[in-house]
Amino acid sequence: MSHRQTQCGGPAALARPAPLWAILAAVVLVAGCGKSPPTRFYSLTAIPAAVEGAGAPPANAGACPSLGIGPVEFPAYLDRSQIVTTGQGTVMHLAEFDQWIEPVRNNFERILMENLSGMVCAGPLVSSPWPSGMRPERQVTIQVRRFDGTLGGQAVLRADWAVLDARGEVMLWRSSQLTEAVQGPEYAALADAQSRLAAALARDIAAGLAEAAGLHKPSRRVP
Repeated sequence: MSHRQTQCGGPAALARPAPLWAILAAVVLVAGCGKSPPTRFYSLTAIPAAVEGAGAPPANAGACPSLGIGPVEFPAYLDRSQIVTTGQGTVMHLAEFDQWIEPVRNNFERILMENLSGMVCAGPLVSSPWPSGMRPERQVTIQVRRFDGTLGGQAVLRADWAVLDARGEVMLWRSSQLTEAVQGPEYAALADAQSRLAAALARDIAAGLAEAAGLHKPSRRVP
């Protein structure tokens, strides 16, 4: 009489139903594998002008030139909801469970304007595209080249920007290269550092607007 052999070399065992404890353990294991960590969302925040040491704009804002911010351009690698961090060398990381609550370009532009509103005299301060029928007397265009950082390391903002007059002619062009320490290994600390970078860029732009105004003052006639 011949016997069918198993792969281990012994007689083939008859199939037996799995014990209840094994079935329950398998169900728990499968349920655990299907779970993922909750997604955390972050936003850039404005830094109060008083904290930053910026002077308040004049009370008579009607005497100030209208100011338009934009277009604000961001590099394609930041066109995503995941927060981008840098690794060693050329390595970049996307945080799957740590994301911006809205497109970071929109958040950046809004916070930049909020910071500027406490630093410059503008009547009014608007974003691109301008309201119908309006052309601001001063315009600031911004091209962000880098806006990322390392957890527990540094956050970096590199941006080129220009001040234009009402005719669209360049009055002043500058490049800002800014860094801030990330005060902790968490994404919340990185978002805080990037908020401080947006405030630092607002200070640079406020200084540039004042410089452009001084460079283009109409000369006074000497009688």
